[in-house]
Amino acid sequence: MELIFDRVTKQYKNKLAVDRVSISLKKGVYGLLGANGAGKTTLMRMMCGVLKPDSGEILYDGMKVEEEAYRDILGYLPQEFGYYPEFSAMDFLMYLASLKGIPKKQARGKALELLELTNLSLAAKKKIKTFSGGMKQRLGIAQALLNNPKVLVLDEPTAGLDPKERVKFRNLISELGKERIVLLSTHIVSDVEHIADVILVMKAGRIIHQGSLEEIMKTIDGKVWECTVEEQRAESLMAKYSVLNIRQEKEGTFLRLVCDKKPVESAVSVEASLEDLYLYYFSDTRQEKEGKEGSCGR
Repeated sequence: MELIFDRVTKQYKNKLAVDRVSISLKKGVYGLLGANGAGKTTLMRMMCGVLKPDSGEILYDGMKVEEEAYRDILGYLPQEFGYYPEFSAMDFLMYLASLKGIPKKQARGKALELLELTNLSLAAKKKIKTFSGGMKQRLGIAQALLNNPKVLVLDEPTAGLDPKERVKFRNLISELGKERIVLLSTHIVSDVEHIADVILVMKAGRIIHQGSLEEIMKTIDGKVWECTVEEQRAESLMAKYSVLNIRQEKEGTFLRLVCDKKPVESAVSVEASLEDLYLYYFSDTRQEKEGKEGSCGR
């Protein structure tokens, strides 16, 4: 089981959304991190055969993702998922199962199983228009699993889920990743941190880093700092550097900063988190200051 991106490129008019991406995905959970506009959704849509690359190709065990047979082993939850508001949850899953060519008896059993799995059993007969955002998102996750896919693509799947639901979802994805390829894109960094076997960091259409959490974190060793300074100094630092955390204390203003050099003499280097890494590469301050002396750029 292997899904290969071979020099895949996609351009929209003057914007290069995906730039010669070459990666290989095998069984496991892959967490895709990147800011808005990094090219994540375009990459995922090409992986699902919804978009065709301008150049390069994507193959699953030698089969092009544009082929009909690939759809039989694909599960996809897009960021903007369309629902039929007058359908009940059960009717909606049965309808999609029919589109996927799943026999009716098998489909009903699978739909009931997935409604239970996503904590929607009690709402099975309720119309989708009455659902909360979180319930709709859970239904989206259920439909992506209807055909027991070998490749599962999830674009912002935990949006709208409360913390308890997110934990349950993370556990589910960890299990699913044991037997299939799962690509997960989310802005909730902790979800990726907890369940991804491999993290892909995407910026300006390219995969700039990939590896395990431990491997990825090495890229910001010695770049996370904590200090407590007076208010005026804090304002200066906040304007200059990427600030992950700030709070008022008796001694002054506590700051957690992500930057290349020691921001003030009293700053102490601390262990980094994946959230720190995200801020280091994608904060507005970094984008504005990149390349200038004293910035948080590399």
